[in-house]
Order: sequence, then C-alpha cells, then structure tokens
Amino acid sequence: MFVLRVPASQTSNAVSITTNLVFYLKTLGTSVDPESQFKSDQVINYTIRGTSTNEIYYRHFPFGNFDCHLFKEDGSEVPKTKTGLDFSRTPSKPTKEELESTRQFYPYSVNNTSSEYRPLFRVDDMFTITNKGIYELEVRARLCVIMTNNMPDLNAMIDARNVTGRSYSFANDFGILTSPPLRVKVVKE
Repeated sequence: MFVLRVPASQTSNAVSITTNLVFYLKTLGTSVDPESQFKSDQVINYTIRGTSTNEIYYRHFPFGNFDCHLFKEDGSEVPKTKTGLDFSRTPSKPTKEELESTRQFYPYSVNNTSSEYRPLFRVDDMFTITNKGIYELEVRARLCVIMTNNMPDLNAMIDARNVTGRSYSFANDFGILTSPPLRVKVVKE
C-alpha cells in the first residue's frame, strides 16, 4: 500500500500523552533528555514519564502498544517488515475478564521522579529500508487507561486501587489512549 503524506516541518521528540504523562525516545547511555535523531541500526528506547508528584497508573496491552511509520524524504511510507507489522497492529479494548483474570495487561505507574524506560526497537528490524539517507520515524504510544466519556480519567488514574487488584470498580471503563505522533529523524548509513 502506498501512502503519500507531507513531511512534518520539524521533529517532535517529546509529546504529552495526556495530562501529566510525557512520551519520548532516546538511546541507552545518553542523558535523560529526549533525542531527535537516531541511526537505523541502533536500539531506540522509549520513556514514559510523569510530570507531577502523583503516581499515574496505566496498563500496557499484550501487543500493539506502539504504532510506528517510517517516511522517506519525499513523504512516501517505507514498508514494514513482518516484525514491524506484528509489532504495531492495533490492540482491542480489554474486557473486564481479561483485566481481572490474566496477567496480559500488566500495570505500571510513573511520576515526576520515576519513569518507564525500556527498549522499543531497531528501525532496521521494523522497516524494509533499501537506500541510505535520512528518514522520518513517526511513533504513537498506546496505553490502556481508565476513560470517562472517551477521555482519560486522571482522577481514576492516580488511584492505584482502580488499576491493580481484582475488584477495581473501573474495569469496564478501560480504553485505548493514543498519544499524538512523535517524530524523529533516522539515518541509514
């Protein structure tokens, strides 16, 4: 499938997922700050960080926690590998039974002094890049959070009892929260 899009005028190496949650990319061993350029063969790590002193609780999906696309300089999309297609498929809204009975939707929490920092992927593993050059990587984070009227419910997200345990009252209200697109440059040498 060919998708043509106009490239963004500038990179956005950190985006707010919702109130008090920020998502950005970096490499291992660098400062804690977001980075705006990566090599296609290096492991890119993601960070989800809170911006307040309150713990913010959320869950990850068993798959599809990130939606990613890579674009050439002309705006055309680079095809994904099988790994890339599997990695970024869209998750389903969890059922109450899935949240209560399985360990697939593992809970996390972050605040302004703690963050979730994990390897995301190597661009070369996710996309079929055939030419050297500079590309634009677009990534959106997807989190499983408590929603009210299709919006994240921050009051519920700061109460651990609502996100952990077997008898939380918001189990039917979890939904998919998708961040705005984060855009960084990728260099293929």
